[in-house]
Amino acid sequence: MTAEGAALDIRDLSVSYLTETGLAPAVDRVSLSIAPGELFGLAGESGCGKSTIAQAILRLLRAPGVITGGEIRVGGEDVLAAGDREVRRLRWRRASIVLQNSLTALDPVRRIGRQLEDVLAGANEKRTPGELLEMVGIEPSRSGAYPHELSGGMRQRVVIAMALALRPGLIILDEPTTALDVMVQKEIFGEIKSLQRELGFAALLITHDLPLLFEVADSLAIMKDGQIIETATIADFRQGQQHSYSRQLLAATPRLDGLAKSAPARNAMPLLKVDGLRKAYPGGWGAKGLNALAGISFEMAAGEILAVVGQSGSGKSTLGRIITGHIAPSAGSVTIDERAPVPVSRRRRSDPRPAQMVFQDVYGSLNPVHTIDHHLRRAILAKHGGFAGDVGDRIDHLLTEVGLTPPELYRRRRPHELSGGQRQRVGIARALAADPRLLVADEPVSMLDVSIRLDVLKLLARLRAELDLAILYITHDIVSAGFLADRIIVMHRGEIVEQGAAADVLQHPRHAYTQALLAAVPANPAVAA
Repeated sequence: MTAEGAALDIRDLSVSYLTETGLAPAVDRVSLSIAPGELFGLAGESGCGKSTIAQAILRLLRAPGVITGGEIRVGGEDVLAAGDREVRRLRWRRASIVLQNSLTALDPVRRIGRQLEDVLAGANEKRTPGELLEMVGIEPSRSGAYPHELSGGMRQRVVIAMALALRPGLIILDEPTTALDVMVQKEIFGEIKSLQRELGFAALLITHDLPLLFEVADSLAIMKDGQIIETATIADFRQGQQHSYSRQLLAATPRLDGLAKSAPARNAMPLLKVDGLRKAYPGGWGAKGLNALAGISFEMAAGEILAVVGQSGSGKSTLGRIITGHIAPSAGSVTIDERAPVPVSRRRRSDPRPAQMVFQDVYGSLNPVHTIDHHLRRAILAKHGGFAGDVGDRIDHLLTEVGLTPPELYRRRRPHELSGGQRQRVGIARALAADPRLLVADEPVSMLDVSIRLDVLKLLARLRAELDLAILYITHDIVSAGFLADRIIVMHRGEIVEQGAAADVLQHPRHAYTQALLAAVPANPAVAA
């Protein structure tokens, strides 16, 4: 296939970032080619250069990023040689992009129909916003909705409709479903593949999720440290991976067929008791209210890891926030060690804090202004006050406990100087500073790379064993739940639809919703020897 005949042709692309010490290479002589109608996967961990390539294709790189060499052709047109006006015409018409965060990609104060009209304006395009929405499986009547009134999956469909509005030959999908659960992910990629067959566009799918690529892509390339280290068709890659790093990425993803384990013996006295828990959010301005929790009940033993699994909107995060005292229930009760949690708004230093939260957002949950020492010191003093003893020793102990050693290397750093996995370890250390008996981990690995996810899950398992710590693991990833948990609760629309030992739920699901969750999980092929 010639460069002129390809939907996208990249030759020896190099991109660097200007730093105080000179140019730091981010992409090093990358070459790839995508045929019309092909779905090409670009996989690798954070920092490998995947998204930098996406920005370079559309000339969206901003200072200090600079393209230092190579060629990029979209539909035969030389992107790097084109003037600014030609590049603006190329965007949306010849190539478009779907970003990871649909909330930031859409204007929160404008209706989605108006935003689609903006894309269509000035082009010789006769379609209406309603027709674009219908194309991606959304009722045209929803064109009057604001972004916050749509689910995450529907918002991402709107962004896909925008990207396809002017019928480009290439669409770039930059981690488009990372924040979505597997069932919504399956629906969206089913929609994309159907549209690809109908419209014939090529797609570059950027992701760290190799099992997803095995499900949807035709070919893939693996990136590491700014270079492509392996390129193959999906069929060839299934037969064997040539590079050790490719095998490492595959091995870091838990497999459903390797998760079977029996639940440990449970203590007679439960640590956590949830009884008839309800949470209702009232509607406003004529909108219907929401029943986030519909009278759920369960118990959890000391030292147990219990996973709560479900799609976005199932009520699992609401459950976690009630258990930690961040919000109040509408009805029902929660007791930890036979005591109700004290609401955060009324909590005093002397009040017990048996449950602590580990948050999903490793970027937003730590104040970027303060050092790691400050974050942990504040958590220790909030628990122990002026009677904390040697706070420095306690900080060193916490950092060592979560695998950040030597501790003096991390205490003076700020969050932006740490990787995502290191930030989450700090978040876990901060939660442990209060000496909790129960850790509520709300999607603690969903924003991390696949190999880092496994490290954090292993850390949680080790902390349970060493500290006799109970962990309520909230997730939309039923595979990671099976890897970590002793038991699994499956939630759907505020109700518990199934619960049991992890092996039983994974291997013998009884409820149709659990079966659908498992069916939506992309298959992960065996790692080549």
